[in-house]
Amino acid sequence: MPGIQPYLRRMLHGWQTIVVANRPPIDLHPEQSGPGRVTRGGGGLVTAMSALAQASGSIWVAAARGTADLELVRSAGEDQVVEVTTQDQETFRVVFVTPDHETYELYYNQISNPLLWFVQHYLWDLGREPILDGRTWRAWRDGYQVVNQQFADQVVRVAGRSRSRPLVLTQDYHLYLMPAMVRERLPEARLQHFIHIPWPTPQYWKVIPRAMRDGIMTGLLGNDVVGLQTSLDVRNFLMTCEENLGLGVDHRQRIVFYEGRSVWVRAYPISIDIAALAKLAESDAVLEQERQIASWRPELLILRVDRTDLSKNIVRGFLAYERLLETHPELRSRVVFWALLQRSRQDVDAYRAYLGALVSAAARVNRRFQTGSWLPIRLEVEENMHKAVAAYKSYDALLVNPIYDGMNLVAKEGVVCNTRDGVLVLSENAGSYEELGAHSLGINPFDIDQTAEALHTALTMPRRYRSSRARQLRQVVRRNDISRWISDQLQDLNDLLAQ
Repeated sequence: MPGIQPYLRRMLHGWQTIVVANRPPIDLHPEQSGPGRVTRGGGGLVTAMSALAQASGSIWVAAARGTADLELVRSAGEDQVVEVTTQDQETFRVVFVTPDHETYELYYNQISNPLLWFVQHYLWDLGREPILDGRTWRAWRDGYQVVNQQFADQVVRVAGRSRSRPLVLTQDYHLYLMPAMVRERLPEARLQHFIHIPWPTPQYWKVIPRAMRDGIMTGLLGNDVVGLQTSLDVRNFLMTCEENLGLGVDHRQRIVFYEGRSVWVRAYPISIDIAALAKLAESDAVLEQERQIASWRPELLILRVDRTDLSKNIVRGFLAYERLLETHPELRSRVVFWALLQRSRQDVDAYRAYLGALVSAAARVNRRFQTGSWLPIRLEVEENMHKAVAAYKSYDALLVNPIYDGMNLVAKEGVVCNTRDGVLVLSENAGSYEELGAHSLGINPFDIDQTAEALHTALTMPRRYRSSRARQLRQVVRRNDISRWISDQLQDLNDLLAQ
């Protein structure tokens, strides 16, 4: 995002910017014959924050998650700052937090995932789960609280080495407790927290004990600004402060009054780096993948690109496709549902079970309908961004049907890349529905009959309507790109300081 770099430098002049996130901005690929490759980390969070990190020379505080990260820690100097350049010549300055293995497991795999993730995506089968007991409290006390404190300690150390006033930009649900810890020790700092996942209703937060949920809220209210994905998330956050904590709230101004301060709560819908995606779409690797797709592509192609996360609702997508083939037999042998998936959190039992369930569902549909030359569902489980972008360019219908999702960048990536005026079939519970719903086919993600009919409509829609929808979707995403996501947050911080 070279166009926004001068703006970011002006906005951040005079500040020591500290980006804080569980994951670092780099991925290390060790090789036996040498030091290995360094690439920018995957995921929307890293993509979104990397431009800011590049422009401001900020320090990124992250958890060391494996032996390669720990090797970097050992190579760092006295100030603990590791300066790493990726193979695309992006330079990041990283300071690592180094919890021991057991502490990190408690923090990440018992509290962050699944407890908080499941609460914020409404995933618990409340008749059976969760069962909270002493093990949960131990994970909270000896894992989540400890790691949040370690992050706070590292942020304070980083801030103490600079003469500039600290601006702390914290990301996501792993670090809800940290802002209040930092504010207590750095009252002159400015703190902003962006939450990438949905914010549920006050009632659903009561799935977890009061001490935990109140700790989360008071931790977050240590910030000056709390950013969320959608206006619904903002309303839910304000109501949580009002109903669960009894705090004063101004819904019109979107302000929470806490300990003599006004905490701003704002919606900043995250987006994509359009220029970088366009460049990738024309790369040799993507063009080769396109040629391979053309060699097997049917007349009609339904696509989904997702992680194998329970919130993504993959099994219901296969059931909806099965219903489509039942009710519209004329489509058999003419259409393929291509599910291009990435494994997610396979160290969590529920995620391993879900991967097995979706593989079984796809196999059952294939056994029922396949012919000698036609396989209804093409299921691939691999991480291949070049193939994903080529697939985006090739679909006739893109199915994005999460149960709940903070934003879902697949919807935005797909509509920008697609070259066939493909139709977006979009869950009304995806955060991106607030921006894209008017030009997509909206569905209830639990209703497989409605989803099947939406897929049929997408595949049979007259070309002029497809073209109009596709053009409008592209315009919305281009107008609200990743540069706007960053600049809106910085402008609000600037306005807050002016007061």
